[in-house]
Amino acid sequence: MGISSLQLIANDLVNKGQFEEAIPLLEELVFRIEASGDSTVSLDFPLFILGVAHIQLYISSNDREALNTALSWFDTLEDDYPKSPKLKDALLKKVDVLLILGRSDDAIELIQKLIGNQFPFKLNRTEASNQLLRLTRIFYSKEAWEEGLPTFKKLIEVTNNTEDKAWGAAACFEAYSNLEQFDNVMTTVSALAYESEIRYMYRLNVAMLQTSDKMVENGRFADATILLNLINTNDVITKHHEKSIAKKRARIELMVSLGRETEETEKLEQEISNHKSTLAQLSELPALRTDLLLRRARNYTQTERTYEAFWMFYDLMTENQDDVQIEFFTYATFTSALALNKHETAVEIGKVYRSKFPDGEFYSPTTLGVVNTLKGQNISTEYVQISKDFVDGHPYDEVAANLLTVWAADMMQSGQIKIIVDQMNRWLQMHNDPVFKDGLFYWLGLAQLQSGKYDDAISNFKKVLDLYPESAYAEDSLIRIGVSYFYASKFEESKDAFVKYTEVNPEGYAIDQAFYFLGELEKITRNYERALHYFKKADQLTESQEIHDSCAFSVGEIHEQQKRYDKMVANFKNYLERFGNSGEVTDAIYQLGRGYEFLSQPSEMLALYRDYIERYANDRNNAGVDTLIESFAEKYESNKTLLTKTVEFLDRLDADITFRTQIVTDRGFLFEYFFENKEVDQYLYNRLRAHPEFNEQLVNDLSPINKITAIYRKQLSIYPKETPVEFFRKQLNRFQNAKDHIGTTRMLMGLYRSDIVLKPRQPYDKAFLDEITPRVILYIADYARLNNLNFAVEAWNAVLIRYPKDDSSIVAYMRLADVSTQRGNFETAIDYLDTITKQFPGTPKLPAIILRQGELYTLKGDTESARAKYKYILSVPSWRGILHAQALFQIGQSYMAEQEYLTAHGYFERTFVAYSHFGEWAAHAYLEDAEALIALNQKEDAIATLTEALEVLSQNAPDELIQSIRDKLNRLTS
Repeated sequence: MGISSLQLIANDLVNKGQFEEAIPLLEELVFRIEASGDSTVSLDFPLFILGVAHIQLYISSNDREALNTALSWFDTLEDDYPKSPKLKDALLKKVDVLLILGRSDDAIELIQKLIGNQFPFKLNRTEASNQLLRLTRIFYSKEAWEEGLPTFKKLIEVTNNTEDKAWGAAACFEAYSNLEQFDNVMTTVSALAYESEIRYMYRLNVAMLQTSDKMVENGRFADATILLNLINTNDVITKHHEKSIAKKRARIELMVSLGRETEETEKLEQEISNHKSTLAQLSELPALRTDLLLRRARNYTQTERTYEAFWMFYDLMTENQDDVQIEFFTYATFTSALALNKHETAVEIGKVYRSKFPDGEFYSPTTLGVVNTLKGQNISTEYVQISKDFVDGHPYDEVAANLLTVWAADMMQSGQIKIIVDQMNRWLQMHNDPVFKDGLFYWLGLAQLQSGKYDDAISNFKKVLDLYPESAYAEDSLIRIGVSYFYASKFEESKDAFVKYTEVNPEGYAIDQAFYFLGELEKITRNYERALHYFKKADQLTESQEIHDSCAFSVGEIHEQQKRYDKMVANFKNYLERFGNSGEVTDAIYQLGRGYEFLSQPSEMLALYRDYIERYANDRNNAGVDTLIESFAEKYESNKTLLTKTVEFLDRLDADITFRTQIVTDRGFLFEYFFENKEVDQYLYNRLRAHPEFNEQLVNDLSPINKITAIYRKQLSIYPKETPVEFFRKQLNRFQNAKDHIGTTRMLMGLYRSDIVLKPRQPYDKAFLDEITPRVILYIADYARLNNLNFAVEAWNAVLIRYPKDDSSIVAYMRLADVSTQRGNFETAIDYLDTITKQFPGTPKLPAIILRQGELYTLKGDTESARAKYKYILSVPSWRGILHAQALFQIGQSYMAEQEYLTAHGYFERTFVAYSHFGEWAAHAYLEDAEALIALNQKEDAIATLTEALEVLSQNAPDELIQSIRDKLNRLTS
């Protein structure tokens, strides 16, 4: 193979992580290029990969010689390419190899060069901190106190990691103690007072015990007391390690159960092994408990338990107000109170600390503890102001980032969106590059997303992602920017964001949301199979019932749109089997029933609805059962008629040979029959047309189509005999006897929707409106409308207040618009309808609402605005049909109101010429056109128009309109 081929194959193996397999190829590549003498080709990357590959070889084979080979490759890289961008990574890995090989002196020398910036590159803060920690551990293990002390101190200075600072402090502590620098020993105590892993290292606790003895020997009793109260005894250390093992074991079990066994589980297993090793060593080491108790007794304290520790620190705090360490005593008392769950005491002491030591060393963690305690225990809402004040005054303190989150989350939960936006902008102006600037952009974006300002939200989430890619907010910002793009209808950008999230965060907290939104995006663009794939992924990964629900209903919608009704039914059956006790059960039952109806099985639909109405009618919070009640009332008669008429058609097909011949041989006759007989199942038309054996052979034998026709006779035979009125009356008696107000009201609603109006035994009042679902409120308002209009208005407004985003609010706005119209308040009515168009721009009722606005503008006398609404209807191609017919007709009416009869005539004529198949609107247009022609003194044309109407619409318009046309024609011709 040539060099290019070698390079391609080697790159492929490296990209797949198959480093060992790549070794011979990379070696050959290096050999050939070196042999060629081509100095234009840089070998720094292959050399680096060869070093890494030999480390991998050591891991898999335990062959230490592989590590020496790795060093050789790294040395070659350093010698030949001293300015290579891979040199830093190579030298950092070289440190690892030297330590594994036990060459600590060489490792020390290399680390010191690295942190001393003796190479062309510089370590970043995190890398420098990691190397300082390594050097600290080397000197610490060698007990090289004088040599190591500068490193220990530098680690504390450089690192931002709490655990690393604790390591540096522990090393400094032992160094100072062994060098008998006792004043310096106590400077490390404050750092060691924080909770950290090293606090549970046996060696450190022994060192503290021994140092307390030295303090006592030097008359430093208070210092000895402080040290003794920091010591963890063997039993405490043991419990810590056992608790850590239990937590990590539980984490592993969770990840295994979720099928997420990754490198993290291997890391956790190694950590558990380390804990067990420590426990084994502890069992063989002398116990510290007895010695510690003796020393505490010597120093007049009993701190074996947290309770005793609290009182000891409390005494130190109260009795030593002038002591130089009073700040530490106060803080220690505060933390002990927290550990004892003495919440009010902790808050009180925390406030004392914050008041006395506003610039104190522990001011930040004390403030955080006070805030978390106030919030967690609901002691007061004072924590909100404390958090804000701290963020105001401490822009460069890491705790401010936590308190920003506390404040913003509280504001978000209480719906104070505008306050969040204003405050985030103030902080952006107030502080120059604060540590929490990423949080300001994030919370600003989240507030804007919540308030529907999607472009602004996108801008702020982009700032987090572009300027702070390592931010704790970055992952959430990526998912939120995808959501913002989605609601801004920027679907390509939204898709890119969600795909990136799945790539960057394959195990992220919102991976299920990302796949769900990807499904919705594919559904919008009609890539249904891809959408189903994403919904399946989201459903598999999620633990959220809401996402399980959303996926199932979106999948059902896709199957419905593709007319795969059997799959629609199967989808909702599966959902109910999985989530019958936790999901949106009645909503799923409604969709399952619709699926049965599409499959021409309305009997199954009605049986389902009836069953679940009985189960959930008295569940005050179950809004889905309201849909079942209204659908049951609505669907019974229409489906009974459909089955009856369809069976009559099938019976005629059996009995009438002439009819049968026309149906099966003349597709035009077949179409006209179904077009003129709308009560016959229209789906049957498509099933017949699509049947491969629907041809002239059926004249003699209809059996080939029995499979698609038999279902109608079966469904009619098993159709429920009990009507909705009978069912609701029976259930009404049951709930009335049980004195169940909710169930009773719902049965009255069912009867009302079945055109049976009954007066409730218990009158409806305002308090009851707070207990019921939005559709039940709408029923009560409709019921009260005739006799108590003011209460009806109150009920509709209750829907708007309690359910502002629910579709029921659309109905409430429309009802209020009707009432305003009745009262002559046309402007108010128009405003109600405008609110619907703004809050629910995607509602299917939108065209009807716009048409209604046009009517109101006409009533108001503003015919120009009315026509603008109608013309908007005409501008939307997807609304072509009956909506366009109505809009054309109503434009004509608006010109009639202005006595512009000729223009009106043109629009009426367009209506009945283009939309004669919509008999009702065509009839209205003929009637109004005759009036326009009469006003133009064209009586003969008016007679001709009405005559034409009778010829065209005799079989296609309501009887009452046909009679109106005859009456008007008779008057004109008499």
